[in-house]
Amino acid sequence: MSSSKYIKPLSASFTLFFLSALILTGCGGKKETPAEKTITYCDTFSTGETLTQIFSRCNIPPNNYFSVIEKLKSICPNVKKIKAGDYYEITVSTNNIIINFSYSPVVEKKYVVKLSTSGYNACEIKYKMTRKIFGYSGVIKDNLYNSMVASGLNPSTIMNFADIFESRIDFLTDPREGDRFYVVFEQYFTEQGQEVARERILAGKYVLTLNRIKNTSQTFIAFAFPRDNSYDYYEPSGESLQTQFLKAPLHFRRISSYFSNRRYHPILRYFRPHHGIDYAAPTGTPVSTIGDGKVVFVGRNREYGKQVKIRHNSSYESWYAHLSKYGSAIRANSYVKKGQIIGYVGSTGLATGPHLDFRFKKKGSFVNFLAMRMPPSKKLNKEEMKIFLPLKKEYYRCFAELKVKGKFKKDAPFD
Repeated sequence: MSSSKYIKPLSASFTLFFLSALILTGCGGKKETPAEKTITYCDTFSTGETLTQIFSRCNIPPNNYFSVIEKLKSICPNVKKIKAGDYYEITVSTNNIIINFSYSPVVEKKYVVKLSTSGYNACEIKYKMTRKIFGYSGVIKDNLYNSMVASGLNPSTIMNFADIFESRIDFLTDPREGDRFYVVFEQYFTEQGQEVARERILAGKYVLTLNRIKNTSQTFIAFAFPRDNSYDYYEPSGESLQTQFLKAPLHFRRISSYFSNRRYHPILRYFRPHHGIDYAAPTGTPVSTIGDGKVVFVGRNREYGKQVKIRHNSSYESWYAHLSKYGSAIRANSYVKKGQIIGYVGSTGLATGPHLDFRFKKKGSFVNFLAMRMPPSKKLNKEEMKIFLPLKKEYYRCFAELKVKGKFKKDAPFD
């Protein structure tokens, strides 16, 4: 694996790197002396997200990005057809001037707009690439994140692994010491060996220890199925790992208070029902909606502080309280997609410290979300299974190799 990686935040939307200097090269322009400090934002587009929205989210004023969008349109005629999952990078100066913008609709191509002494220049870069397959496995010693990092995996791979299994495993409460993980992912490189795209997971396996004495365990497996330049993930049977709801609204946190009908309130100092789950996390931790839905409330709500309520359908509604601030474009009556950031952890309202108060309603009554059975998912059809079966055989071969070697790196054995 390359040592230079971009890190995607927990379930989240964009990452932020501070670089001491940036060496600028052409696209037809002259070399520029870099500013003392620059900021680079790296992420993928969310469903329905536009260029204007991502620039605004990075606090770049309109007069600083209009010319960049116009230059991009001159070399990328389909810029209005940006798809969810397309990758972008924005490098700005400390006074929010865009120095470099790149957009990759496919892994072999990148559109670049750069600032030079004569203004912005645009060019299209095509890569001749080789595809490598990497495999890693390891044992859980404390938690998933630390154990996978210790095995040599990149944080972004760990987040993707957790995302894939989030409907089956809660990586806060479920993992035990001695559990095993296996992950196989692809990576593309230029002829010079430079990494040009972030890795995508092809197969994952997690073996959950149920009883050490009786040597019993439960195995969760995810295999990638290609669909529209991206992957969906399925169990070996062909059943989708996606469910209507995520298993939790944020990653790698601890539960400080569970659903209860009689809980001692630390501020009010008496017992009362707590019909929610408190996730302790640092202020500013991104909070994602657990499912698609419509925002029915956003604002301050007495002891809940800053709160967002989302109605998922006629039966289900989720609440997110004590937020420090709301997500981009979160407004009453707006629609959100599963996994979209709707706010950030805070301690507004009646709270002793930063945490998320998450509540879930079913048919008008609060229920224990941790005890819920998730709605069933769809399976691959007969024609899709014909494509899936040979892929599945290769994925199993990778797992067998990992069991013997622990890790591997090789040319892609399958497409």
